[in-house]
Amino acid sequence: MHILFINSIQMFAGGEVWMLRTLDGLRKRGHRVYLICRPGTELEQRARRQGFAVTTITMKNDYDLLAIYRTWKFIRKHRIQVMLTNMDRELRFGSIAARLAGHCAVIPRRGIDYPLKNRLQYRLSWQILADRAIANSAATRQALLRNAPWLDPDKIHVIYNGIDPAPFMAPADRELRSEWTTDPAAKIIGFAGQLDERKGIHDLLPAFKQVAEKWPNVHLVLAGEGPLRQYIVDYCHENGLVERVHLPGFLSPITDFMKAIDYLVLPSLWEGFGIVLIEAMATGKPVITTNVSSMPEIVQHNKTGLVVPVQNAAALANAFTALLLNPRQAAQWGENGRQRVLKMFTIDRMLDKLEALFRLAVKNRN
Repeated sequence: MHILFINSIQMFAGGEVWMLRTLDGLRKRGHRVYLICRPGTELEQRARRQGFAVTTITMKNDYDLLAIYRTWKFIRKHRIQVMLTNMDRELRFGSIAARLAGHCAVIPRRGIDYPLKNRLQYRLSWQILADRAIANSAATRQALLRNAPWLDPDKIHVIYNGIDPAPFMAPADRELRSEWTTDPAAKIIGFAGQLDERKGIHDLLPAFKQVAEKWPNVHLVLAGEGPLRQYIVDYCHENGLVERVHLPGFLSPITDFMKAIDYLVLPSLWEGFGIVLIEAMATGKPVITTNVSSMPEIVQHNKTGLVVPVQNAAALANAFTALLLNPRQAAQWGENGRQRVLKMFTIDRMLDKLEALFRLAVKNRN
């Protein structure tokens, strides 16, 4: 198939990681894949480095006539059969271009559980112009339908994100634990993501402080960057945690980080999907997360880890303590998580479902 992905986002985050992995997976399966994005973005640069066919378009607004024209021309030239969009902006101008071009199925993907607005432009783009839609979780699907009684629920297909589990099961390329502690008996709680308020940093630090006061050999490693980095540094100085909390910045590959930690925590206030959860689970690590968005669908409470109330530092501290007190149970939860990833969250399973949906949409469109 000839498949076009359109992304109007200027930053690089989880949705863009998903897009590059999916482009790569579909290309390896023999499909012709193309990407339209904004010029000068991190997505453009990474896609070009990976050898994808990239076209840049300046997207001024939802109904930019030049963007519609250039997309229409692109679809006609490359005989695009399926167009997958990332946000409402590219859905609107892209779907108009696709309809003008002819036989091109339009499939928007929703990667975060924001409800649709009950407005005419949403009805037009999601119900009339879109052939099918993808939600990355049941929670996201429910959010789409919450304020949109006009949206046909049969059009929305849940396709979970997937990863290649093999690198997470292979030996580490780099040993990281010694960079954080020389104590071989130390336990390391890991966090990976943006250092911002959305990720629950304001709950994570006091929770760790409670645990650190009782467990002298427990460390917290926060992999990532973000606006709260200085706040974290100041908090650690004020609370005597400088030697126990580590800020290594972005770590690549993330596989080595997952293999170095003992547990992963993701105490987000809301999430798109929480891909780091399945990465940690693929490595055999128990996880702690919050009862929001898609996380309870990924993590089975008391089976692969613990799901705690959102914005509850005390509950987080109790979860850390439960894992520290029960190492055998923690190890079993880690193995349960690995098996869950192999069953539900592999990239091959995701690509199988995507291909089936694309074929269905193309068949119905023709």
